[in-house]
Amino acid sequence: MNRKKTRYLVVLLSSIVLLFLIVIIAISILLKPPSPSQAFRKFLCRPIPESVRNIIMDRHVGGLFGLLFGTHTYVLHFHIDKSDLPIILNSRAFKEVPDIEYTGSGQLWWEYLGPGSRQGLSLYKPTGASLAPKWFNLQQWNSPKVYVFHEEHVIRTRFLVYNEELAEAYFIDVKGPD
Repeated sequence: MNRKKTRYLVVLLSSIVLLFLIVIIAISILLKPPSPSQAFRKFLCRPIPESVRNIIMDRHVGGLFGLLFGTHTYVLHFHIDKSDLPIILNSRAFKEVPDIEYTGSGQLWWEYLGPGSRQGLSLYKPTGASLAPKWFNLQQWNSPKVYVFHEEHVIRTRFLVYNEELAEAYFIDVKGPD
């Protein structure tokens, strides 16, 4: 009888250890971010237009709860010629919006459905854990073209902000819990 209990405990402990290892491996795979070019293809456009270069990325998942509930924020910055911009705009149902404002407090505001329908989200905070990366300078851009794609069936908004003078763009993908 003791041998049966011992075997049972060994099998049970081995199973728990194996399950624990599988969970750790799965979490590490989920936490590994895609490369900037992989994120571009996944969230924005496939194939990447020829003139796109210097893609850099920042990502926030929201920890383990973000992984469980599918929340994330991706910010891509890249250079692109104006002639290739329609390729990206036609890849999703982007709509041009007349106004965007990025405040010093890290808030991104835009008019979505017309005058008086301003919407906003917190992108970066001026202090704390979610500081803007050094390359993020949206607040310094004058009169960029702004395009928004909002998915109604999920809490998700995608922005494409283009500076024609610099031939630079930001793509911002914000997805809330499903």
